[in-house]
Amino acid sequence: MDTRAEFGEPGAAAPLILHLSADYPNPQQFHRRTTAIERLVTGVDFGRHIVVTMDRTSLPWQASFKDCGEIKGVRLFSYRYFGLPMGIGLASAMRRIARHVFKTLKTERETPALVHAHKLSFEGIAGLWLAERFGPDTRLFISVRGESERKILLFKPTYRSLMRRIAARADKIYHISAWFRDTYHTYVPAQPEKERLLPNIVGNSTSKVPVKDPIPRFVSVFDLDMRRRKGMSDLLQGFAVFQKTHPDIGLDLIGPGSAEAVEAAKKEIAELGLGDSVRILGPMNSKDLFEVLPHYLAMALVSYNETFGMVYLEALFAGLPIIYGKDTGIDGYLDDIDVGIGVNPGDVAGIAAAFKELAEKSAHYRSQIVASEQILHDRFNPAMILESYRQDLEAVLTPDQQRSRT
Repeated sequence: MDTRAEFGEPGAAAPLILHLSADYPNPQQFHRRTTAIERLVTGVDFGRHIVVTMDRTSLPWQASFKDCGEIKGVRLFSYRYFGLPMGIGLASAMRRIARHVFKTLKTERETPALVHAHKLSFEGIAGLWLAERFGPDTRLFISVRGESERKILLFKPTYRSLMRRIAARADKIYHISAWFRDTYHTYVPAQPEKERLLPNIVGNSTSKVPVKDPIPRFVSVFDLDMRRRKGMSDLLQGFAVFQKTHPDIGLDLIGPGSAEAVEAAKKEIAELGLGDSVRILGPMNSKDLFEVLPHYLAMALVSYNETFGMVYLEALFAGLPIIYGKDTGIDGYLDDIDVGIGVNPGDVAGIAAAFKELAEKSAHYRSQIVASEQILHDRFNPAMILESYRQDLEAVLTPDQQRSRT
């Protein structure tokens, strides 16, 4: 039963859940966002939800706070906040955000029953401040996303005690990045009763992957404006080595990108002599992407630092084996199934070898995906992910649980 109620409705029984996220789609966003957090928030049928979605600007006059009203059943505020690059003054910026959110909710006469900060080391700072100000009955959930948390825990040692304090206050800690858990526990004590994996939700999850005869082409899906972090140069160099022995196999690059990024990619492709083999197809909506993916040999993306990498799952559910980065992205979720090849980011020779392996043993890897389709579905089933999240919300927000908080 849907327990949502109108925002601000007097005496509304449904608990209010406040989400803080720098990765939630919003009208003021500078960059394209994935739908991972949006799918989680809009998909769970428990409580009322407010999302404060954040974009940093280093130009103070661009800062703004906008009430976007209700979108997809969620009250959305878009906060373009002033903050310095390189994480300078990060804690101050996050607490400034928290104070603004606190004032806004007080004006609305709303008190969140729970704050879910969708990153530990950024939104988590604001989430802790809010939970402490609203009082002990306001619960705190934290998501740990390897790409962002790594920067703070490894390179800002003065923040580690704050990260431990946030984790201690949290009722639930969700590891989005399976690959990052060991590093996280190097700096933050393990709390197994609080912690678990929470994979991102993809739009083409299925228990029956499509079986197609592949065309002789690989595919890579990424935003060309993020080509350095996504390892495009290494991928193209590895493909160039592979092409010397497999000249009839091509590579398609799918994804958005500015005119400057597209020209830079074309220049690199030409310099490697791949002009006849590598095509830049531009952006595709999800429907079109899911239709074309099953026809490729495999999907290749060896990013340098990736929280999860939804495209890896999208490829697997389309029946494609994957070349992915070790210790980043999807790594850690697929250890027990033979559906792709992990390569160290930056390892051009390893990328070339992975292209060769998947080209010459395509039938084997595709059959392994079919054999593992139920495992993949059970592990990444959106209904299961949403239900487990709903159960966590219910467990800490029922009246009996609220009274028992110490």
